[in-house]
Amino acid sequence: MELRTTHGYNLYDISSMLQKAIRRADVYHAAYAAAELHPKYRSYLWKRLLTVSAEDCYGIMTKEIIALEQADSYVNGKSESKHDDNWLFIAKAVTLLCMARKNRDADYVACNFMCPDRNLNPDEIKEFDFNELHATCEIPGWVYDVHTRRGKMNGKTKIDMIRDEQDALTPHQFNLFDDGDWGQFIESERADGHMSAREEAQYKPFSAGKRRYY
Repeated sequence: MELRTTHGYNLYDISSMLQKAIRRADVYHAAYAAAELHPKYRSYLWKRLLTVSAEDCYGIMTKEIIALEQADSYVNGKSESKHDDNWLFIAKAVTLLCMARKNRDADYVACNFMCPDRNLNPDEIKEFDFNELHATCEIPGWVYDVHTRRGKMNGKTKIDMIRDEQDALTPHQFNLFDDGDWGQFIESERADGHMSAREEAQYKPFSAGKRRYY
């Protein structure tokens, strides 16, 4: 069964919009995505916000999101069905994450120094049905990266994701690995047979002039 949000969006497309809008300090689209996930997928929303705080934000932002989640549970209880009207703690979390300085060192370390991300199969994330697009918000094109089915169908690659999402960080905090070549991750993808011919062609110019830190 395909999971749908309040106005019929695919759950995973909206989840993608939430994280990428925060990455771009786009409060409007981030808040819209959060509203689509709340209250039906409230627990999932908090987990996603915690992930964003660790993956994309500089410093100790995660503890702020944990505190807001705890405050939300304390004030509003834990039931998913009783939160239609109280947006305060989620709204503050989204705003703080949008305003936070952005840094992808954690993602770089996880992908290159630890275990690479697993690519999702197309059947794990369903394509968004544009016939159900809600009138008040148009989903931006940057939602559909290599981790979404539509993005895969449009030819998006892992190299596109690494390059474009690094460039999208707003406001950008200087990273330890801004000039990293992502070589360990690429070598692992290549060894597992996950590098397409297009990605191989993209990687050479992408990595030109960049450093390998290991």
